[in-house]
Amino acid sequence: MFNKDFYPTPENIIHLMINGEDLTDKFVLEPSSGSGNILDVLNGLGAKTIACETNEDLALISKQKAGKFLKNDFLEVTREEVSHIDFIIMNPPFSADDKHIAHAWEIAPDGCQIVSLCNYETINNQYSLRRNRLGGLIKSYGFSDNLGDVFSDAERTTGIDIGLIRLFKPSTDNSFEGYFDMTEDEEERQENGIMSYNAVREVVQRYIGACKLYDEVADNAIAMNGLVGVFGLNQLTFSLESKEKDTDVQNFKVELQKRAWKWVFSKMGMNKYMTASLKEELNRFTERQSKVPFTMKNIYRMFDMVVQTHDLRMQKVFIEVFDKLTKHHKENRHNVEGWKTNSHYMVNEKFILEGVVSYGYGTKLTGIYDSRNVNLIDDFVKALDYITGQNNVEEYGSFYQWSNKEDLTPNKWYRFAYWEIKVFKKGTMHAKFLSRDVWAMFNQAVAKSKGYELPENF
Repeated sequence: MFNKDFYPTPENIIHLMINGEDLTDKFVLEPSSGSGNILDVLNGLGAKTIACETNEDLALISKQKAGKFLKNDFLEVTREEVSHIDFIIMNPPFSADDKHIAHAWEIAPDGCQIVSLCNYETINNQYSLRRNRLGGLIKSYGFSDNLGDVFSDAERTTGIDIGLIRLFKPSTDNSFEGYFDMTEDEEERQENGIMSYNAVREVVQRYIGACKLYDEVADNAIAMNGLVGVFGLNQLTFSLESKEKDTDVQNFKVELQKRAWKWVFSKMGMNKYMTASLKEELNRFTERQSKVPFTMKNIYRMFDMVVQTHDLRMQKVFIEVFDKLTKHHKENRHNVEGWKTNSHYMVNEKFILEGVVSYGYGTKLTGIYDSRNVNLIDDFVKALDYITGQNNVEEYGSFYQWSNKEDLTPNKWYRFAYWEIKVFKKGTMHAKFLSRDVWAMFNQAVAKSKGYELPENF
C-alpha cells in the first residue's frame, strides 16, 4: 500500500492548514486523499467532501469516507467538474507537488482557497520553469511558510522541511443564483396521457421518471434491511452503481441533472452558447442549487438567461484568448514558453499555442494534451462565429472531435474553422488566420472589451 509519496498528514498539521475556517456545508476537494486523514477532519467539521486518489487500495478507503469520490487521477480533473468548490486542501505527492499545486490553481473556481503542503525546497529552490511559475502564483495570490520537520512524529516520517502554501483566487458573482422558480409545474406531475413531442417536456419527464424509480429502489433497500435485520444482516447496504462508482440518492440526482442540462442544450441547438465558462456555471448551479426543481419553466428561464448574457460571455472569451496568446511572446515575464511569432499587445495573424495535442510512438495521435487550451480553441471559434455571423461550430464541431476525425499528422497544414493549423509532436499548434478581415475584427473586439483603441485600418 505504501509508495514513496504516501505520507499521511498528522491531525495537528491538518488543523493548522484549516486555520479555524468555518467549513460547515462548504465543498472541499482533497485531491490526494490517501488513507483519509484529511477527509476525517473535514467531515468532522461539517464539510461536503470530494476526493481523488490514484492508489486503488487507498481509493477504496477514500470512497467510504468522502461525500463524493470524483476520480482517481487528480491531474485529469477539469475546471467544469469542480466549479462549485470552496476549498482545495491537499497534501500532494512531494515528487510532483509543484505540478499538482499548479493544476489545483488552474481548475479552482473564482473565490476558491487552495491550501497545500509541499517539500519546502519546491518553494525555496526555484530551479525549474514550473517552480518559477509556482513562485509567481504565491507572490501574486497568497503566501507560504516553512513549517520545519513536522512529520518527524507522523504515521510515516520524513526528515525534510515541509512548506505550507495558501492561495486565494479572486472571486466573482455567480449570475445564476436566485433566478429560478422553486415551485413544481403541475403539468409535469402527470403520469398518464399522451403528449405531443416536445424536447423540453421530454427531458423533464425523463428526469422525473428516473428520480421516481431511484426513490423506489432506495425505499426497497430500506424495506429489505428491515426484513433481514432479525437475522443479524442489518449491516447490509444497497446502492445503485454507475460504471465507475456507487452513488447515493443526492449524488445521483445531481449527476442526472447535469447530463439533462447538456442534453437539452444540445437538443435545442444551443451549442454556440456552450463556452467553457458556461459549462462551469452549469456545474456550479446544479451542485449548489440541486433543490431547484428541474421544470420546463426553469429550463426556459435558463435559456433566457444564457441568451441575455451571451454578449458578456463572448467579451470574456475575447479577453481570455487575447491574454493567453499575448502572454506567450518571446520577452514575457510570466515564466512561460514564448515565441517571436506571438505579440504582446495584439493577437497576430500568425500565432502559436502550446499543449494542444499529444502523440505516442511515430505519428500516432493519442489525444488532447491540455484540455484547457483545447477548450480555449473551441471558445475562440464561438467568439469568431459571434462577431462574423458564421457557424463554424456546427460545421467543424469541437476541436477534440475534429482532430480525432482528421487523425492529425505532425508538420502538415490543415484547415480548421478560421485558420490553417499545423501541429508538432511536442504538442504545439501553429495557426494562421485565413481572413485578414476576421483577424482585424477580433482584435478590434478585444480592444473594445478592454477599453483601449486599435487602428481601424490594419
